[in-house]
Amino acid sequence: MTATLRKLDPTQVELDIEVSSSDLDEARAKVFRSLAQRLRIPGFRPGHAPRHVVEQHVAPERVEHEALEAIVPQAYARALEEHHLDPVAHPKIDLQRTDEGRGLKIVATVSIKPEVTLGAYIGLKISKPPIDVPELDVDASLDSLRRRAAKYEPVMERGVQAGDIVTLDYSGRIDGELFEGGTATNHTTEVSSERFIPGFAEQMYGMLPDERRTITVTFPATYKPERLAGKTATFDVTVHEVKVPVLPAADDEFARQVSDLTTLDALRAEIRRRLERMASDRAREAMERQVVDALVASHDLPLPDVLVTEEAARLLSSIKTQVADSDEAWRDYLNARQQTEETLRAQLMPDAQRRVKGVLLIEAIAKTENISVSEAEIQREVQALAQASGRSVKETRSTLERSGGLSRLAGAVERHKTLAFLVEKAEVVEAPGAEPTTSVTA
Repeated sequence: MTATLRKLDPTQVELDIEVSSSDLDEARAKVFRSLAQRLRIPGFRPGHAPRHVVEQHVAPERVEHEALEAIVPQAYARALEEHHLDPVAHPKIDLQRTDEGRGLKIVATVSIKPEVTLGAYIGLKISKPPIDVPELDVDASLDSLRRRAAKYEPVMERGVQAGDIVTLDYSGRIDGELFEGGTATNHTTEVSSERFIPGFAEQMYGMLPDERRTITVTFPATYKPERLAGKTATFDVTVHEVKVPVLPAADDEFARQVSDLTTLDALRAEIRRRLERMASDRAREAMERQVVDALVASHDLPLPDVLVTEEAARLLSSIKTQVADSDEAWRDYLNARQQTEETLRAQLMPDAQRRVKGVLLIEAIAKTENISVSEAEIQREVQALAQASGRSVKETRSTLERSGGLSRLAGAVERHKTLAFLVEKAEVVEAPGAEPTTSVTA
């Protein structure tokens, strides 16, 4: 077999692979030997029927089909190895007959990664977000732990107030008709304006156990699902039970109750360490994003269409998952934005291009800097995945090997190491501190 290469463009080549008539005859002979083992031919034990007898029981088209199925992938793999190609997608294959139909020419159009000419990547200017944890955030996390450990006591002497925990029945109607999602029985929830349609919680204030009340509200114009947006609904509400959370005191006994620590000071210190780790991780991720953004902005390179299309499909799939998790219909999501799936996909293409370019640049830098992944590093990642999934390391690794996930895992580790290298070599300035808009809680 011989293979010649023609470059069609920076991300696509064409391989002309010549398969001789003798190689093709040998492939056909292997098919006949295999068929002889599989066929049950009267008068012959499996595998002992001569070829001319097998030929009488098998259509020539079947032999040719199986021969091509065997030899084409083999010839293609050899051609890739010969020309040191690393395809990014399955090739487009065209088969042509030669030598009066006895030989074969395989024309394979192959998408490849472009050659990357790296510009400056050492000393990139990035900013480091502040990682100081305000004492208020520690207080908020401690209060969150106290709320989780709260006990709930029934309230009989007063009506419902904000922050109470109520058990209630409700049934909602729009234009006199019950609607999907508007009815519940023995539903327990906290009375909070954030948990209800605007105006609903306030109209519950003062309700006593076993009291029934009619509440009328209007769904916000931006409400999801859209079929309820802007509609006015009437709810029949019956409160069965009202409870108030009683938080434990923030003392050493509480610390021992919620942790293996013995004092409140030790618990606060552990909360601070955890919040600082979280802030440090966020800062590192932000700096890595800045590095990638700087690389993408300063480099120009052709991108394989197939990689960009696949990345756009992944982004679209991620959005669909988020929409499904929010219990919103995909059609409602698109209609609310006056889009079709195709227009949304097109809108995602620039982001997909940036992501693909970033990956290619990181890979090129890893190669230039000889950043590689050891077997020990891969095994540590496999062990972490096994622990998270509750499966054995052996089972987890076997699953990854079968699905091709092991190479993806190695690629992810390599990218992480390369980004860490670039951040270490960057020119980092401390970003000015800012008051947090939302407290971080445990």
